[in-house]
Amino acid sequence: MNNTIIILALLAGLVSLQYWRGRKINLSIIRRLANELERILQPVEKEYIWIGGYVGVIAEYELKKKEFPGVKATISLLPRHSFLYFPFSLLIGRRDRVYLLIKSGQKLTSRVHLKPGKRARKPAQVEDLEHDTVQIGRTVLKRWYDDLDAAEELTGVIKGLADPSGVKHIAVNKEENAYYAEVKITHNAPVKLIKAFLRSN
Repeated sequence: MNNTIIILALLAGLVSLQYWRGRKINLSIIRRLANELERILQPVEKEYIWIGGYVGVIAEYELKKKEFPGVKATISLLPRHSFLYFPFSLLIGRRDRVYLLIKSGQKLTSRVHLKPGKRARKPAQVEDLEHDTVQIGRTVLKRWYDDLDAAEELTGVIKGLADPSGVKHIAVNKEENAYYAEVKITHNAPVKLIKAFLRSN
């Protein structure tokens, strides 16, 4: 009985330790990234909505920029505060990600998908699009598009990055009249991608 109590007490301590340590790490990541996004975007309005406790936040920024009037960033983090779900998330391949929706001030009419990397998987519902592969430095960029000029314009954003490997997927989302991107959090990749967008216009 005493051994059982000791084991339960140890487990409770580990769960508590993981919770507070994981919570601290995730909050630190969110605060740092939010501060960087605000610094480069200089929003006139901003709103943050927490999702799933400490696993992420939805940030919406209204900008005073004609080319890009708004940015929505969904920060999705590993559940580091969960003693049980955190290792499971690592096993199934989950990673920290930022999903960006960069609103365009111009009407977007084309369909474009870009994915860096030789092993990049084909996006869904692109069977009717043209497909090619281009080389940017050491990076292979796979492209699906219905308008070559639009594909080249978006490729120019990727070319503006010193290291495009932080970008998993970038696309023209004409339904939202915005540019969509899935980006790793490592090496400040989301901030660098937004800077590349701002420089391109």
